Amino acid sequence: MPAKSDTRTDLLSIIQENPGLHFRELQRRSGLATGQLEYHLYQLEKDVKISKRRDGKLLRYFSNISGNQEERVIVYFLRNRVSREIILDCLAHEDRASTRSFERWKKHKQYADMMESMVAENILHEVSGSPALVDKKKVLSVMQKYRQSFLDTMVSAIIDLLGP
Repeated sequence: MPAKSDTRTDLLSIIQENPGLHFRELQRRSGLATGQLEYHLYQLEKDVKISKRRDGKLLRYFSNISGNQEERVIVYFLRNRVSREIILDCLAHEDRASTRSFERWKKHKQYADMMESMVAENILHEVSGSPALVDKKKVLSVMQKYRQSFLDTMVSAIIDLLGP
């Protein structure tokens, strides 16, 4: 068994390379038992090396050492299925959600709440009555930076399509 400092270093490295992973995914990637992972996450959080953010029933973990708060917010929304769909739709339709998608989303509380949250976090704003990305270049930059950590092949395809 590796030393505790090595285990924490390895765990912190996983979180830095894959920000926003949830507990079970961290457990799968690290190979740690539940109790070990809980302990090391607690110690890393206590040392202010990581932070966590609730996403429905999940807790998502982020490094406080690498990246910045703006990146963490974007990654947080890219990890969530609903907000990722909204972001990808905006990217695919010249920074604004398609009218058809927006009309469908307004009818679902989950999407409406997520759009409201994304506006509050300055990821989206309203343009001519529909959501639009505040900073397309920043979103694409974060997607490219962490592209290996996103397993969703659709995200990778869109990054290739829209990237510089």
